Amino acid sequence: MNITEALFTGINSIYLPEIDSTNLFAMNLLSKTNPPEGTCVYTAYQSAGRGQIGRFWYSSDGKNLLISYIFYPKPLKAIDQFILNIISGLAVRDVVGMYCDNVKIKWPNDIYVDDKKIAGILVQNILRGTDIKATVIGIGLNVNEQHFPSEIPNPVSISQITSKSHDLAEIRQLLSSKLEFYFMKMKYGHHEWLKETYINTMYRINETANFKTDGETIIFGKIRGVNEQGKLLIQVESEDVLAFGFREIGYVI
Repeated sequence: MNITEALFTGINSIYLPEIDSTNLFAMNLLSKTNPPEGTCVYTAYQSAGRGQIGRFWYSSDGKNLLISYIFYPKPLKAIDQFILNIISGLAVRDVVGMYCDNVKIKWPNDIYVDDKKIAGILVQNILRGTDIKATVIGIGLNVNEQHFPSEIPNPVSISQITSKSHDLAEIRQLLSSKLEFYFMKMKYGHHEWLKETYINTMYRINETANFKTDGETIIFGKIRGVNEQGKLLIQVESEDVLAFGFREIGYVI
């Protein structure tokens, strides 16, 4: 596989055999020092890995990619922070797409192959006034995992799909390169292109489906994209387009 090497992303790397959370380590690092742009923290095992909205991220020791990247997205404003979800989602989507078919981004930050979750992303920002001073992009990608706990509803790994194991270092290098590509697109102001690309690769985009709101209330509609704040836009049966935040809507899979 031909890998384009990143210029700065992942070049300064910190490997820890075991840690509570790579995101937590990176955030603590930022509170004490100014690590170089693109610094990554990765581990073989996380004892307290987190997913979106505080969910736990499962991974066996040494089987998967557990990594966090540090960036300084100046002059990005806090109001535009969803663009960081977009660039990270596109980067992981591209990497998984090198090994698997039908890879989609499930809003806001999961990567799906068909109807199964293969990766999750957690973006945490440090704000200074209305600006984003720094961001930590944490990624959990199921690479060589073979067995998941039964309580996890729909997981899958690259190895399960391809029926072979894969080199974590190679995938980490691929991810660093892709993340740098999309980060630089953002830095040069290509926000509309990034948003359009994200929308075109969304899971269930323009498909009629059921969604859960307010706990168990079911609505029927089609995903039409995201707005500037990153809210999910769903066109319901009345033809109205409603906007939902992270905690306000769920997929029925």
